[in-house]
Amino acid sequence: RGPRLFDSPVTEYLVKREVDWYKKYRHILNADIIHIRRPDGRDYDALMHVDPSGKEKALVMIFNPLDIKISRKIILPLYYTGLTTVARIREKENAMKPYHLSRNYSVTYPVEIAAHSYTWLVIE
Repeated sequence: RGPRLFDSPVTEYLVKREVDWYKKYRHILNADIIHIRRPDGRDYDALMHVDPSGKEKALVMIFNPLDIKISRKIILPLYYTGLTTVARIREKENAMKPYHLSRNYSVTYPVEIAAHSYTWLVIE
């Protein structure tokens, strides 16, 4: 890239936005990882960062490598989050919604992801 980091104000904005997002979730992003669905290029890929001692108990990253928008009901295994009855889940920066955990400490979460895109869930 040469001696300068930013080619234009647009590049500077994009880099700043991504770095700010990382700083906001740094604690949970550096925690242990559980693969919910490993990548195979045929359907969504998902992984979950887990830390039962933090404010955010989990952060789930879900990727859609397909050429079409997908709608799925994803089972989130929340056993390692330390949550026992209710998980509050937020997609991206939207409002938190409570979900009751099943007997095996999991939650079924409906998600829609645009083609070649991703989303993330924050669980408290």
